[in-house]
Amino acid sequence: MKLKIDDIEAFCTVADCGSFKEAANALNITPSALSRRLVKLEDALGARLLDRTTRRVSVSTVGEEFLPEARRIIGAFQKSIEEMRDLISVRAGAVSIATNMTISDTILPRIVRQFRRQNPRVRISVTESSSPQALERVLNHECEFAVAQFGAGHPDLAFEPLLDDYFVLVCHPDHPLAARKRITWADLDRHNFIRLRASSGTSGILERTLGAKTRHLSGDITIGHFSALLGLVGENLGVSVIPSLVVLKCAELGLATRPIKAPVVSRKLGIVTKRGKSLSPASQALAVVCRSLIQQSSRG
Repeated sequence: MKLKIDDIEAFCTVADCGSFKEAANALNITPSALSRRLVKLEDALGARLLDRTTRRVSVSTVGEEFLPEARRIIGAFQKSIEEMRDLISVRAGAVSIATNMTISDTILPRIVRQFRRQNPRVRISVTESSSPQALERVLNHECEFAVAQFGAGHPDLAFEPLLDDYFVLVCHPDHPLAARKRITWADLDRHNFIRLRASSGTSGILERTLGAKTRHLSGDITIGHFSALLGLVGENLGVSVIPSLVVLKCAELGLATRPIKAPVVSRKLGIVTKRGKSLSPASQALAVVCRSLIQQSSRG
């Protein structure tokens, strides 16, 4: 016979009250229901826990030995229930997400700040990497969701698009192209183009979208991340293209940006989750903040 938490609670309550009637009232059950619980508990343990007379009830010798353990069990159970309630109401717990480098270098601090203001007791773990690596972490259950580019996607992943991230020219304010209001890809001829590594998602997007027009992008500097790229542009060592989200950093650095057409190049960023798997309450709350701030950035 399996032990039940209600039966153990009944024993502890009788021990504390010293009376069946008072214990039944405390548990809001009938004395007969209380008696059945105690009988089940004693049968399961194979020992008498209470000594009963017509006038009083007392804890038996075996019951005295079991009582501290019974109280520990009740306390641990109540603590587990309270912790679960905290998790469900997002008062505590942990959340892990992955982001691509663009998100981590730009809007991530605002996301974390707002989430922590709303949920100060929730621990946050963020892994920043390329979009393909971020998607792999969702697939491998290393994080609950990612904020990244979906690209070719994966059948086991679901994607909620949040932002069309357009690519723009970035250059030093003293560069000749900074004086131009309209820029085409052909205008980048004869200007040193600073490239991101071939393995980057940005390089892949440019090659797929521009095709033969990539001949306009020639230069002698290759770099790994946008933050380093902006530093090189800030030294007027060349020009490059960046997603519109990264423009948030350009104002701080005093760099000039211009839209590029013929053609317009963009990528979709959004929330990536494992298909058919619901997010924990903490992750749902974090996804709401991500959704709100990313959509705000697209409007301004």
